Parts: sequence; structure tokens; C-alpha cells
Amino acid sequence: MNFYQEITLIPDAEISPYFLWSKVYTQLHIALADIKNKHGIDGIGVCFPNYCYKEKNGKTFATLGTKLRIFAQTADELEKLALPVWFARLIDYVHLTSVKEVPNKATEYVVVRRYRGKSLERKVKDYAKYKGIGYDEAMAYCQKNKATSEMPYPYVQMKSLHNGNDYHLSILQEPAEQPKLGSFNAYGMNNISNHVTVPHWIN
Repeated sequence: MNFYQEITLIPDAEISPYFLWSKVYTQLHIALADIKNKHGIDGIGVCFPNYCYKEKNGKTFATLGTKLRIFAQTADELEKLALPVWFARLIDYVHLTSVKEVPNKATEYVVVRRYRGKSLERKVKDYAKYKGIGYDEAMAYCQKNKATSEMPYPYVQMKSLHNGNDYHLSILQEPAEQPKLGSFNAYGMNNISNHVTVPHWIN
């Protein structure tokens, strides 16, 4: 990945960053789907420079921070993505940089995945099989332990463009030992089993 653009949420006392992330990522999701449909480009990936997910003293700290970087192999791909057009209505709430070369200080890499946990139905069946117990007993156990079994990764609240349902776009970002090129989904991320990387550095 040789080029990038950076989006920074502008603090606003009247608008929560969660609401802004929802608006920003909806637009980015549409833009990534559009560029794949029009130009066949699926090598654009993202990372969150200030991402944090850690446990301390029995508590979980999870945040996306306020920045998002969008990476591509070429400047032309980012020009075709046309982020200034997609974010025109959010200009008062976000700062978008021009297309830049990835700096020399970007010596680390991360894998960014969309985390999709198992459905309750799948968990119940797997637990029943694992323990050799009945479905009802497995259901009772899984419902009782549902709160502790879910991974509280940082997420963006999204609304399906197909059916209008709300859903969480849970995001898992982890360090990678070496770079790996490949394709990304329409969120600019890996699916859970992929390991395609993007550069990472902290300002």
C-alpha cells in the first residue's frame, strides 16, 4: 500500500462521535461498493490509527478513536474513490486530507477484520454437540451466558441498505508481522479468516 487519505472527526459538543462514525462509514461503504462495481477495484483497505481494545482490572476498553485511514496501491485508485464527493455533506463534521504517499515512518502493519460472532442458534447447536446435551439445556446455558460470551470489540452502528435493519459493524484490528497484499470487502476490511494488511503508524 503506497497511498492513503485520512479522515478525522471534528469534535462537536452537540453530536456524538458514535453518530458521526455511523454517517462516515455509511458513506465509505457506499463508495467502496461503487468503485468495485464501476472499476472492479477491491484493493482499498482501512485502519484506525487510534484503535484500542484491551482489558485492564477486569474492565474492557474499546474505542475506534477519531481517525480513519484509507489505503490503496495507487493514487489513481483513491482519486477514483472520490471521497470529497461522497463526504461533501459531512464537510462541517470531518476533515479529509488529500491523497498522500505513505510516509517512511509507517514501518508497522495491521490486519483489520469485520468480526461477526456466531448466531445464538449456531452457538446452541455447537454447545449441545460439544457437551453431549439436549438442545433445550444448551439454549438455557447459552442465554444465561450470552452477555459474557460476546466480544465487545469497537463497532460502528450501521443500517442495512437492503432492508433498513440496524446492525453493529464490529471491528477487530491486530498487529501483523509482515505485509500481505490482497482484496478487501466493501467495508475496506478483511473477512474474519483473511490476513491482508495495511500500513500503520501513530501520529
